[in-house]
Amino acid sequence: MSKLIQMRNRIQTIETIRKVTDAMRIISMSAHSRLKAKQDALDNYLHTLSILLAKVQQATPSWSNERLMPTSIHNNNPLIILIGSQKGLCGGFNSHLLKFFDGYLKEYPSAHYHFVAVGKKAVDYMQAHHSDAILKTYPTLTAQKFLIIAQQLAHHIMMAPQPYTSVTIFSNAFKSFFVQKPTVTQLIPFDQKKIVALIEAPSEGYLWDEQPQEILDKLAAHYIEAQLQHLIFQSLLSEQAARFISMDNSTRNANGLLEATKLEYNKLRQAKITTEITELSGSF
Repeated sequence: MSKLIQMRNRIQTIETIRKVTDAMRIISMSAHSRLKAKQDALDNYLHTLSILLAKVQQATPSWSNERLMPTSIHNNNPLIILIGSQKGLCGGFNSHLLKFFDGYLKEYPSAHYHFVAVGKKAVDYMQAHHSDAILKTYPTLTAQKFLIIAQQLAHHIMMAPQPYTSVTIFSNAFKSFFVQKPTVTQLIPFDQKKIVALIEAPSEGYLWDEQPQEILDKLAAHYIEAQLQHLIFQSLLSEQAARFISMDNSTRNANGLLEATKLEYNKLRQAKITTEITELSGSF
């Protein structure tokens, strides 16, 4: 009888877990759908801003900016931004990213790294491994706050007391609903050739209301912020997709385990009933 009670309790536990994973699956799909509806607008904004920056930059080839294009040959003030998730239950989303990040640090070791962590999982990792080099942390990463975080990060990069010689971002890129890939993005030094390659040579000149240097500095600052928005948004999109896949697999596994456990419970219960009937018949 004690074994039957144990199995009954186990069945109840599995059913509770299945309800939780199923609810998380539905929530993550809903959040992913809401984020997906915003993707085209963000992509168009970044693309349009890139084209505008390329046109103005091509008309002013002598433009330079000490923060975006540092002249120092020594990378003695590098900044690394790690973007993880706020919550767990998303499979290998964070573990793959952190493994990729560790591999980079082993391949390119430096004693000058400064770190910024975005997302609670990234913050926890940084506090455990690089607590002495953390500059800023953003543990709350949601769809409502990612624009504010991007704005604050861009302001920090552009207004740092000492210009950063490089800014590198580690995050998950959304390749497809079933594929989220850890990627590294070099934000600074600013790649002028990559931007100019987006357009053809201009066929007409420009009339400047302000100095070209000032216009390009402002456009580049907006471009840096747009890049940060895009990368953080991609991480959020990947997180919800990874969580849905993880919770969907967990729900399927719970259903299979529940079915097998119920079958075993019924067999054991029937055997117990048969034994009791046999003993009762024998006593007569």
